[in-house]
Amino acid sequence: MRLYYDDSYLSAFKSRVIDEREDAQGVWVELQDTAFYPESGGQPCDRGTLAGVAVLDVQADGDGRVWHLVSRRVAGDVLGEIDFARRQDHMEQHAGQHIASGAFLEVSGRDTISFHMGQEVSTFDIAGRTPPTAEEIRRAEDRANEIIRENRPISVRWAQADELDSLGLRKPPQVAPPYRIVEVQDFDRSACGGTHPRSTAEVGLVKLYPAEAVHDGFRIRFYAGQRARLDYQRRAAELDRIAARTGVATLESAATVEMRLAELERLRNLATRQRRQLLDEEADRLAASGENVFLAFPDRGPDDLRELAARLATRGVPLAVLTGTKEELGAIVLQRPAGDGPHLGGALKAFTAALGGRGGGNAVQAQGAVPLPAAALLEEAIKRLRSL
Repeated sequence: MRLYYDDSYLSAFKSRVIDEREDAQGVWVELQDTAFYPESGGQPCDRGTLAGVAVLDVQADGDGRVWHLVSRRVAGDVLGEIDFARRQDHMEQHAGQHIASGAFLEVSGRDTISFHMGQEVSTFDIAGRTPPTAEEIRRAEDRANEIIRENRPISVRWAQADELDSLGLRKPPQVAPPYRIVEVQDFDRSACGGTHPRSTAEVGLVKLYPAEAVHDGFRIRFYAGQRARLDYQRRAAELDRIAARTGVATLESAATVEMRLAELERLRNLATRQRRQLLDEEADRLAASGENVFLAFPDRGPDDLRELAARLATRGVPLAVLTGTKEELGAIVLQRPAGDGPHLGGALKAFTAALGGRGGGNAVQAQGAVPLPAAALLEEAIKRLRSL
């Protein structure tokens, strides 16, 4: 018998081990009666102890038998104790999902397709061809929290197949009768085997977040109960921290950050234009002689080297060999103008491999990295790539 069916608040119970099996995970025991919820319906299993021995997992098999994975063997009469903090969290999340799903159905006619309760955040998927708008999510959240504030009873009853048509279930059951029906008074009625509190007020709070597309609908991330309160506290603390750093009131911090990001983007664009201008001037100066360019820049990275080398090629420099720094390695870039000439990618690949690095590219441009500082790398390149 599954004791949690009738009392989700039962945290300690006495029972007897009636069967045992063993697999790669360890020893599993079956009890005559159990208050441990087995993983199912999107809800994780309960944890706790049997005779002081840790219960690591709880699963139901195809015959409906409930098996408890224990850290070591137990036998005979046992005292089962549920980790009630975990159970209460699951009750809050599961009831929160029922309420939120009922709210979505009421405000926009969207059915809930599936539900998953994670360790940190839970989700439910809703149907529809278009994503729910921010306003739709807000209305569903407001309605869900209105139901919570009204302290509506959450009750459980059993029903047979011939009663289904009269029950007005939000979603038809996927199991054989008899059906366990969980009802939020005058709001939501669903076939469900999960654990729930006695009233909506015990859920405390539901917070919904923007939807993301999934293969058959849209996924809503949500927090309920203590998770929602902790999420609020974390977000409020982060907002206060931003406000303190920007020197404005908390509720002005978002506008201030947006303004400063716009200014940062303006300065970034200005810096990009100035950088390109400096690279053009540098390339003009280096290309003036019309000869090959071999230079080491210990303080410049691969991106900068590539841009300079490309400019040198467009200015007719026959070959540019530039070295710099890439993290803890030496970076090297080779470039020549388009047309007939040596295949730089093949040459650089062989060169870098010989020095314990890697590189490659196409006929006119190549780059790589070698465990040598920029100056030493350039010296090796001049010596080994002389044939180019």
